[in-house]
Amino acid sequence: MTATADALKAWKVEEARQAQILATAIDAAIQEAAKQFDAPIMNALCGALVTVQAAVLSSVEDPHNRKELRKAMERALPRALAEAIANGTGHCQTIVIGVPRQ
Repeated sequence: MTATADALKAWKVEEARQAQILATAIDAAIQEAAKQFDAPIMNALCGALVTVQAAVLSSVEDPHNRKELRKAMERALPRALAEAIANGTGHCQTIVIGVPRQ
């Protein structure tokens, strides 16, 4: 490998390490906050996650870099979803209160 390839590989490893640490911390915070609700609403969780994503993206001043980061996030979502489903990680149950079940 070249020095550039080694540096890119090291950067990817560090990115994955940090992503895992942050994902674990975010999940723990979500689990703890969900204890405040009788039935946490998945739409509320998704709305909060989108709000945080928007805040992160808006912190990138350069429009080109912001667009590239948004694209990278969009590309990463299908793989992350497939991995989570394959690993059986996470689960939720939708409960509708006050409405007849269909």
